[in-house]
Amino acid sequence: MHRGVQALVGWIDTHNGKAGVTLRPPAAVVHLAALEDMLLSPLPSDLRMLLGRHDGGRLPNGVLLSASPATQADSILETRADLATRLGKKADDPELPLPFYRSDEGAVLVFDRSAGPVPDTWPIADYHLETRETRIVHRTLDGFCSYCVADWTDSDFNAPFSLDKYLKAGLRHAKMEPDVSASHATAAHALRRAGRPKDALASYLRAARCLPALAYADWEALKLAVLLGDVPAALEAGTRVSSRAPRTRWRSRETKPLRVAQALSWLAEEKDHRDTIMRLLDQLAAQADPADVPAIHAVRKAMFTESPMPETLPTRATAVPVDPNAKKRWALLEEAYREGRVRDEDLLLDPAYGGREAEPPLHLLLAIRRDF
Repeated sequence: MHRGVQALVGWIDTHNGKAGVTLRPPAAVVHLAALEDMLLSPLPSDLRMLLGRHDGGRLPNGVLLSASPATQADSILETRADLATRLGKKADDPELPLPFYRSDEGAVLVFDRSAGPVPDTWPIADYHLETRETRIVHRTLDGFCSYCVADWTDSDFNAPFSLDKYLKAGLRHAKMEPDVSASHATAAHALRRAGRPKDALASYLRAARCLPALAYADWEALKLAVLLGDVPAALEAGTRVSSRAPRTRWRSRETKPLRVAQALSWLAEEKDHRDTIMRLLDQLAAQADPADVPAIHAVRKAMFTESPMPETLPTRATAVPVDPNAKKRWALLEEAYREGRVRDEDLLLDPAYGGREAEPPLHLLLAIRRDF
């Protein structure tokens, strides 16, 4: 038994039957065997051991699924059949994820069976029932168990949800599982909202360096890097997010080639890196929608000839229009950023906010704390 699993079992032994924590008796051997027969594979050893102690039940942040088919909605078999339908796969697909936990946040935690033939190497992903998105959130079941115990024993576990609580949890996860992209992305989101853009940028870059990486981490890093004027970080993130990829990957990146090219245009004065940026622009043009290619070529031409950059088009309505009273407008801009009516992408792409020549510089807005 790994240390994290052992800690979880110990925590359950002292809390079962208290404060809504209700775990069932051990799973029947016949049910565990039937589950393995259905999977055509052994269960991960830690999961088999855990179900051998408690066949599912309620925990502080969700429900441990049962090996017994009699529990229906809270059973591994029933949840797996539902996943097969949602994913459009056959129930006997050998790469169908193996669910084991239903989170109170609307996600099902699953073992990613596509990661390899050995069950003890399967990482844990969360599948969101509403968004149908899947991402690796723990490298092993041991990591999941360790994180849960650390979370449940934290002094503010029962405190109302807040930005500080969210930040604390994200930083804790990143420290516990530094090779998991989602841990750093969560920390980055929280740091960004806390008005710590440099720390958020560092966390997004760490998320993007993990394998597998969350595809959107580099786009988020690029936006922060160019606004902050961090050229090395912008080139690192820009190189990865510009790499050739299919349409599905671009959707996961949550951007498109034209937007990346326009972000890179903020580096126009970096003459030492011009060849690198030109190469990235060529890659982006080769992947862009035909209607966007001329705009990318215009960015490239302006950089090559050292002429003014073409004006970009905002992605949504301007929240704070131009005002002759500069102090009043800046105050309105601060308010709009705090409330989420102006986002980092708007600062990059909406010329109404002044772009690279804005005064005061737009990166000052990134230091604004934005509570939930």
